Amino acid sequence: MNVKKIISTFKKKIREINSKKNYLLKKQYIPDILNSINIEVTNICNLKCKFCAYDKRDLSKVPLKTMDMNLFKNVTNQCIKLGYKNFGLTPVTGDIFMDKDVEEKIKYLENLDGLNGYYFYTNFIPIKEEKISNLFNYKKLTHLGLSIYGHDESTFIKFSKGTTNSYRILLKNLEFLYSKLKTHDYEFQIEIGHRTSKDYLLDASSSDLSLVLKKLRSLKNVVYDKNHSFNNWGGMIQENDVADLNIKFQKGLTKKNGSCSLIYSRLSIGANGVVNACACRDANFSLQIGNASNENLSNIISYNNKRYSDLIESQEKNNFPSVCESCDFYKSIYEKTFPTWAFKKKRVAYQSLNEVVDRLKKRQI
Repeated sequence: MNVKKIISTFKKKIREINSKKNYLLKKQYIPDILNSINIEVTNICNLKCKFCAYDKRDLSKVPLKTMDMNLFKNVTNQCIKLGYKNFGLTPVTGDIFMDKDVEEKIKYLENLDGLNGYYFYTNFIPIKEEKISNLFNYKKLTHLGLSIYGHDESTFIKFSKGTTNSYRILLKNLEFLYSKLKTHDYEFQIEIGHRTSKDYLLDASSSDLSLVLKKLRSLKNVVYDKNHSFNNWGGMIQENDVADLNIKFQKGLTKKNGSCSLIYSRLSIGANGVVNACACRDANFSLQIGNASNENLSNIISYNNKRYSDLIESQEKNNFPSVCESCDFYKSIYEKTFPTWAFKKKRVAYQSLNEVVDRLKKRQI
């Protein structure tokens, strides 16, 4: 008898019952929609991980692109005027350091009045030592996420479809980061997201990658999170894509109960300006509600925008688009969830659906 599985199943059933009760009572928990918004500085990546939708996107819908500086300034300024407080810079696919002008963008954010902070994930391979050093100069960087794939050279290559050279660069960069963290003062949080096989334990491993991860884990403001459970990217990843990785693959459909909180509190502005109602698992931007290249954000992220209001109303009736129907990353507004990884340990202000809709209606077309 698997006790952990029984307990997990029991907790899941309790959550489902509470969610259905809250749906009937119209009691919603939408994370503050102005807490953060996501801006994709680039959707280009240096890896093609087997479990990621990057390599399976429809490039006719989402061509490889880096956001130009003029659009970046325009979008960030509009977001501040709308009241957004924090920016996530790596919402869907792509590595931020594949943008050769990323430091110019970051410096712009550092001087942007009204912005509390920004955060991003990186696989830490397409970054030079000079840029690693510069991380310690940024005052508004709140969270640095390190995406680590596999636990030694062979599993790194198996998970990421990277090369031996990429693996060696990763090790070198992690060692350099460790040396800087040991000798510099810093306030930003570091989250090591380690995606690898089920049978791996960091403390039991002596691989070169494990050794440097253990050193990093021991430092201030560093959180290590090993995960062997992978989702299906709205149906874009199939079980056979990851069959040789020895992981837990989420095959079953997630039961849906009312609209997903992500379409309110985790919007994404793509590198080409397209505004999408999901910054998590819609790699083809099928939930797009406008384009910031030729429209004002106040008109796009508005209940007066029919595309957006139709999506909200449809999901509230449990009628989901195909990418949502297949998605196992769904977060019901009838359950309390944290808004995004950078805020999961902070107090979250929740709003009702009526409060959110009223706020969105005030944005006039």
